[in-house]
Amino acid sequence: MIGRYERGDAIPSIEGAKKIADVLEVSADALLDDEKVLIKDKALFKKFETIQEMSGESKEMIERFLDMAVRDFKAKQAYS
Repeated sequence: MIGRYERGDAIPSIEGAKKIADVLEVSADALLDDEKVLIKDKALFKKFETIQEMSGESKEMIERFLDMAVRDFKAKQAYS
């Protein structure tokens, strides 16, 4: 059946799409979205959803912290 979905010969039902998303550990909308942003960690995904709802100083502070953490991670990778 998956092969038929991949070839475009069939379209999964909503329940089928939910089951596929659960198995792949992604949200059902991630299956439908062409942007290919995959966050496999469900707890982290929920946190990012909450951050997207924020505005102002709190959101800016989180973005700065994430930038710093990513830079630190990449620097450690480069030197190891």
